[in-house]
Amino acid sequence: MRLCGRVRKAVLAGWVWLVLMPGLPALALDVPSLSGPVVDVAHVLPPATVEQLSQELRAHEAKTSNQVVVLIVPSLEGEPLFDFSHRVATTWKLGRKGTDNGVLLLVALKDRKVRLEVGYGLEGALTDARSAQIIRNEIVPRFRTGEFAAGITVGVRAVLSTIEGTYHVPERPTVSPSDSDRLGQVLLAVIVGVVIGLLFSRAHRVLGPVVGGGLSFVAAPWLVPALIAGGLSLLLVSLLGGWGLSVGPRRGRRTSGFDETWFSTQRGGWGSGDLSGSFGGGGDFGGGGASGDW
Repeated sequence: MRLCGRVRKAVLAGWVWLVLMPGLPALALDVPSLSGPVVDVAHVLPPATVEQLSQELRAHEAKTSNQVVVLIVPSLEGEPLFDFSHRVATTWKLGRKGTDNGVLLLVALKDRKVRLEVGYGLEGALTDARSAQIIRNEIVPRFRTGEFAAGITVGVRAVLSTIEGTYHVPERPTVSPSDSDRLGQVLLAVIVGVVIGLLFSRAHRVLGPVVGGGLSFVAAPWLVPALIAGGLSLLLVSLLGGWGLSVGPRRGRRTSGFDETWFSTQRGGWGSGDLSGSFGGGGDFGGGGASGDW
């Protein structure tokens, strides 16, 4: 009896554990110590890059009192990016107390995620939208090609220049359409004009070529290709209509207006188709910034 009672208790304890275990909070990832402006726990940056970035960040802090820190971790170990980033920034207390002018650039390598955590006092300069632009235009493209040192360096400098008011979003090069693209657009315009023109030809032999040519002229790019497309469509509709060709069923009787069934899809019409020194001064964070991945 005692054995049965012990077995019963063991089974009950195991059942309770299985039921409650999913609801238990996961062990939080430890926040590393704030040893300098660049904390590279993942050891992905060359020493020269760490030294250069540290000098630039210290110089910016001495000039503006803003405290910008970089943290690189191997993995978030299952913790949400926003939660860990905010916990690191508030634990390190980046920025000055009262001005809250701290910024954290967090990179999680295995998770392929990056976040800019911005203190209250800098949210007006380093807005969420601008943070997202820096991540999207400066950091992520370099991370995707494995240039982590370059991505972090450019990203940090973009953050600093944004705070100082000198950052400019890189312009995307304009791509001019090729000759083959123009030719394809002209052909498409002609096809549309001919098809619609033949539809109208069923109602009026002269109206069809005019409508078809006009549609092709409007649909084609630029002036000269548009003139060519319009003239070609007008000619084709006139010839095909003169030969008795049209889109849709033919009837044995003449109609004085539009056929009542030519719009129907069934009858051929249209369908629908952390840090020593002056860092860590007590700044606060409210969740401003942006995140991204690569």
